[in-house]
Amino acid sequence: MMKNHSNLRYAQKLSFIAPAMLLLILLTGYPLIKVIQMSFFSYENPSAPVFAGIANYIAVLDDSMFWLALGNTLIFTFGTVLLVMVLGISVASLLNQNINTKVRGIFRSFLMFPWLFSSSVVGSIWILMLTPFGIVNWLMMKIGAIDTGIAWLSDETFAMIGLIITNAWRSFPFAMLMILAAFQTVPEDIKEAAEVDGAGMFRRFVSIVLPHIKGIMFTVMTLEIIWNFRSFDLVYLMTGGGPMHSTEVLSTFVYHKAFRSLDFGYASATAIFMLAVMILTSVFYLKSVMSKEDR
Repeated sequence: MMKNHSNLRYAQKLSFIAPAMLLLILLTGYPLIKVIQMSFFSYENPSAPVFAGIANYIAVLDDSMFWLALGNTLIFTFGTVLLVMVLGISVASLLNQNINTKVRGIFRSFLMFPWLFSSSVVGSIWILMLTPFGIVNWLMMKIGAIDTGIAWLSDETFAMIGLIITNAWRSFPFAMLMILAAFQTVPEDIKEAAEVDGAGMFRRFVSIVLPHIKGIMFTVMTLEIIWNFRSFDLVYLMTGGGPMHSTEVLSTFVYHKAFRSLDFGYASATAIFMLAVMILTSVFYLKSVMSKEDR
């Protein structure tokens, strides 16, 4: 009798999540299966695809443009993550000081704006700011860093730098908010005891604060890596992968292959490679979290 009652309760719980699971399968599972299927076909004639086995995967690995896009993706991802973490920790440290609560709340709300803007808004703002006559060049000329304006987004040397700065500006508020919340969980009595023992601000930060918040920092870094590795909208809006493929990342590479070259099989194979990298990153993160919980 107890077993039947337990099975009934289990069935009731399952019925509550069944609609969400079905929606998830329809929106995620079916497209994923379709992409995997398409990666094994050749679409030279889009109306009559031909089974090609692993030919698309071999072609991807032999394509120098794929490796260029992969390299650009890694530069874009880790450059953004590094800048986001530096900005997030720095701004969170300032907001964590003993200042008026209302003033801190106002600054925190103001600093969240970049994260709330859509990619189209952020991209449009920074395209104007990074023109040769934009405010970025004006400020750099004022402080004597440069003599003439730089065409940031149309120069092969500076285009990726402009993208990373823009993306980091949009992304850092999330890191700031998470790290600020972590800062506020550090016990004050431990910091006060260290101060009494003669530890300076930097020593207290390195020896007490950082070890206490490293779990949150690791989580933020992992999420930022996953989000930025698959970033498309900002890159496509600001540079489209140019100039001369200097900002071509894997997401724009897949888009160009699928919707300009109409090579859906090749594009699908490249997308599977991207998915594999993100899955490996997620598995690494989950294993790290689980190992910490087991300690």
